Amino acid sequence: MSAFHQVVFTGRLRPGINAEQAARDFAAVFKLPEEKAWRLILDAREHVLKREVDDANAERYREVLEEIGLEVRIEPAGTPVGTAAPAQDQPAAQRPLSGATGAEPDGVGTRAQQPAPEPDPGNPYAPPQAELTQPLSDEGPMAGPQSLPAGHGWLWIKDAYALFRGKPFVWMGVYLVINTMSLVLNWIPLGSLVWFFIAPILAGGVMAGARQFDRQGVARVGMVFDGFSERGGQLALIAVFYLVGILLAALALGLVVAAGLAVSGTSLELMMEDNPAALPAMMGAAWVLLLVLVFFALIVPLVMAYWFAPALVMLEGLDALPAMQASFRACWLNIMPFLVFGLAVLGLSLVFAVVMSVAVGIPVAIASGAASLFNGSVLGFAAATPFGLLAFVIGLALILAAVAIMSLAQYTGYRDIFRHAG
Repeated sequence: MSAFHQVVFTGRLRPGINAEQAARDFAAVFKLPEEKAWRLILDAREHVLKREVDDANAERYREVLEEIGLEVRIEPAGTPVGTAAPAQDQPAAQRPLSGATGAEPDGVGTRAQQPAPEPDPGNPYAPPQAELTQPLSDEGPMAGPQSLPAGHGWLWIKDAYALFRGKPFVWMGVYLVINTMSLVLNWIPLGSLVWFFIAPILAGGVMAGARQFDRQGVARVGMVFDGFSERGGQLALIAVFYLVGILLAALALGLVVAAGLAVSGTSLELMMEDNPAALPAMMGAAWVLLLVLVFFALIVPLVMAYWFAPALVMLEGLDALPAMQASFRACWLNIMPFLVFGLAVLGLSLVFAVVMSVAVGIPVAIASGAASLFNGSVLGFAAATPFGLLAFVIGLALILAAVAIMSLAQYTGYRDIFRHAG
């Protein structure tokens, strides 16, 4: 079997899909003229949309195209496609194909393929013969950032889950190491500051590991430390710029607070002596609202500049400051996908909370019942302990899985925005 695959549009749309809407969505996602997308769908014949792509990219194209509403299949690169005319009892864009694959189902027999007619160069309505999209390129210069449709915010999560599902225990192991390091360092004096500077280095290692797994299917827990040996200086410099930004934001917020107290007639001494929780009342509602707006106006751009920076430093070889600038621009160009992403994360968080409470609550309830049954005796402790441990393991696994998927979404977002050339 070929190591590469081709993505074939069967000429049919999925049930219930409107052909006109599918054409608009196809054109928007793959940056094509709507007329070209519309001709492809009306043609109702098989077309190879992508040639010679690997497993991961083939599946990615399948997911995107099926979400648009096209019926597609993945097959070895170079496989001939059928060209039989559509039946007459269905709309043109949804007619079934005859002889599409060249073989009857269940091995009944084979049928000869009809050669595709030569395209007429003078016919403006001839179906497109070339590939409609550029490959998901991991080679060559960076192809972004580009602006994407809002629905891609959900695709980042789906793609992140697909990566996680390929090696779930490896990814959970990675984030077990990361979270353990965070806990240990935060117990040590100045450890939280050390963690602040090594966090982007660890993130860079994860991004490199995600790309290696995406390309080659290889993943290992030790990937998390790869950033120290390759781009550690520039990755740590991201933290320096981020810290400078936080300090400037804190200074601006302090100035707003001082101005609000001055306008309200509250002295600094009174503020220090009084309950800090009463600060909003001292400043007044208008100044509190201004403080909140200034906070978001300063912090959100900082987060935008940080979001893709480790990936861009580690995978694209950018220095820290250009990487943060490119990250900010990528987020700015994709406000709508990030809005969808944020709403999806919020919804999934609610689902996660329910699943977590049920999955952990059941063994905890059993453990409590066992302890009560034996009145807190040694026997009751022995009966309850396995269920308590089970609750701990389930809870830890769910948390690590959720954190891993959300972190991998940074990689899939980077790949979509910077490496999915339209």
